[in-house]
Amino acid sequence: MKSARPRSPGRERRCDAVALSFSHRHDADAVTVAARGEVDLSTADDLSRAIEDAVAGPATTVTVDLGDVTFLDSAGINVLLRGRRLADERGTSYHVTNARGMVGQLLRMTGVWDHLTTPAHG
Repeated sequence: MKSARPRSPGRERRCDAVALSFSHRHDADAVTVAARGEVDLSTADDLSRAIEDAVAGPATTVTVDLGDVTFLDSAGINVLLRGRRLADERGTSYHVTNARGMVGQLLRMTGVWDHLTTPAHG
């Protein structure tokens, strides 16, 4: 009978889902979508829906606050860029703020930070 090899703690795979949550703050003609948690392939659709709802509403300015986002992958970047495109099509001002740490570094390294933080040229 074979004995099971003990797993090394460093190699253990964690399968716990990290929650992504949002809050919406409305001020006059502006709405802020503040995300908290990790934005990856498994949570990107949730962020996408929150941004799409904000852009589709009556606000003339949509801000996506990433101050409490601890992880962002390519799926999350795609969502942020798609939000910008939707806002541009509607004539809504759109920008991303407070990207810190690894999230900010990733957005700058990929070259999308300036696109997400500057007004559209139209």
